Amino acid sequence: DCNDQLKMSLSYIKEHGGCIIYLQQEGRGIGLANNVAAYALQDEGMDTVDANIHLGFPEDCREYGFVPGILQNMGVESIKLMTNNPLKIKRLSDLGVDVEGIIPMVVESANTHNRNYLETKANRMNHANLGTMLASKNTREDSECKLISNSFMAPKTIPNEPEVNTSEYKNEAVIEPKAVRSLLDDESQSGVTARSDGYCFGKQSVIDAIEATAQGELVVVVDDESRENEGDFIAACDLVTAESMATMIRYTSGVLCIGMEGERMDELNLPPMVSNNEDPKGTAFSVSVDAVKEHGITTGISALDRAITLKLLANPSATAADFNRPGHIFPLRAREGGVLARDGHTEASVDLARLAGCNPAGVLCEIVSEENPVEMARLPELKRFCKKHGFALTSIVDIAQYRRDTEGL
Repeated sequence: DCNDQLKMSLSYIKEHGGCIIYLQQEGRGIGLANNVAAYALQDEGMDTVDANIHLGFPEDCREYGFVPGILQNMGVESIKLMTNNPLKIKRLSDLGVDVEGIIPMVVESANTHNRNYLETKANRMNHANLGTMLASKNTREDSECKLISNSFMAPKTIPNEPEVNTSEYKNEAVIEPKAVRSLLDDESQSGVTARSDGYCFGKQSVIDAIEATAQGELVVVVDDESRENEGDFIAACDLVTAESMATMIRYTSGVLCIGMEGERMDELNLPPMVSNNEDPKGTAFSVSVDAVKEHGITTGISALDRAITLKLLANPSATAADFNRPGHIFPLRAREGGVLARDGHTEASVDLARLAGCNPAGVLCEIVSEENPVEMARLPELKRFCKKHGFALTSIVDIAQYRRDTEGL
């Protein structure tokens, strides 16, 4: 019904005013290639939700972090949303958008091609307003659509509206993280180097990262330019979801690790992966694990399965018997003392989780370059990435200095 809904929306806006914000997120955010694969699975009998899950994604991967900035630039303070999707309303509301109400966009009847899809929307994705239409046995072969007129979203008249020079704007709206706003625009900075005060991005960048971690969000943490010069996604394992893991997998190497304290790893019987560690940075890999099937695990590789395993590893009540070995999650033994003892992402993940009030276990994975996918993302691109997607950005040297300042070390 997407084509019909777009036509209905345009017709409504033509008559009553309003706008359409277009976000290029093919296939509910899984990308064009994955969407084609999802279509193939649907041809084999899966519905759209199961197809996404089978490919390792949640049912909806779309991100709306851009929208508040777009609305702010347009001078829009509140909206009525043209949608049948309650999840879209929740996500926009969580981002601070004032959603006053909705304008239903329901096609007059299903057709032979979309009835199963619409039924999945209603039954599995909780889309509203579809019951009466789906109860009808009538189907149509064409794409005619009709919208019942209402009076929402009348166009505003702005007196003495100043002329806008549109050449000043790029065709890409963004929301910047609360910290390092000006630093995100400084692409001359090739890597992280501590200033004389011990910080690189500043104390506020750590505060913002802690707040984001406590809310279950992904944050980007960069190590020193003279070390790996890479950025990792980090999140508290207590708060991970299938959706956040799908986002992490989408933009990273996909090898999800979990930083943990050594004592807890011993309790879970997680010995070193090898007896002679030859990793150049001394990363202390243990044997890989999956949660056992009693916790709802299937193959262990999907975003949902990996989220289950990560949450279980962070759970103080879990025991060694809760895990199969090997698996798809790689526990890393953090050095005692955290980033003050070793300036690695492993230690940063444990420190951030603890600082956020969570159990000391953090998931981490290296971000791959979107501009040159055969390489890892470096700081200039990571700044553009965080600015584009709204992720908080900090560094290991910032976390270390923050701990010195706040812990009196």
